[in-house]
Amino acid sequence: MTGQVPSPAEIENIPIFPLPNVVFFPHTLLPLHIFEPRYKQMIADALQGDRQIGMALLQPGWESRSSEGAKVFSIGGLGVISEYKDLAEGKYDLLLSGRCRYRIIEFIQETPYRIARVKLLSEVMPNRLETTDISTELALSFRELNEEDTYPELGMDVLEKLDFPTLVNSICSSLNLSVYDKQELLEMDSLKMRSTSILGILRRLLAQKRVVSKFRHLQPKDPSVN
Repeated sequence: MTGQVPSPAEIENIPIFPLPNVVFFPHTLLPLHIFEPRYKQMIADALQGDRQIGMALLQPGWESRSSEGAKVFSIGGLGVISEYKDLAEGKYDLLLSGRCRYRIIEFIQETPYRIARVKLLSEVMPNRLETTDISTELALSFRELNEEDTYPELGMDVLEKLDFPTLVNSICSSLNLSVYDKQELLEMDSLKMRSTSILGILRRLLAQKRVVSKFRHLQPKDPSVN
């Protein structure tokens, strides 16, 4: 799914797709519906080339700027179009497979869509013993938090088969966090740091859930009753 891990010094020119509500992690999948004219052109061009797209989170304050002038965070997620469907009027449905992170060096094109010169970023892997210990707790904690099967595609049988980067990044992507919290996680170069950070978040969310569950019997059965 993810392709070859990039060399730390690898430089590429990639189209940038800025959005206010998406942080794209390596080793994850992102479905997109493309309908704006400039991004329809971006996808058409990408499909004729290497199929790579760089997702970038818009910085706060984007609402007051034109979409062309809105600033983006310099670190984003690079993906490859793995599936696509042509729709009416040049629109697309597509699936982006996360390859790696990147850092924007400079923009080399602004219209009709942005293209940036970027440095592809590798990630520091912890040792095998560390990944084994934390993987088990990550998987168990995530499933306990989502025991109502909010994410049925991430069942325990699936989680246990994921390699460490895919497990960590899938949980980071799936949790109901603000996009700025997710951006902070994405910007961590060390997978150990990212995994311990998301595990800390899981522990806090589980503690809150357990407290709430102790008082669930006090809630009225009729929601209209206060």
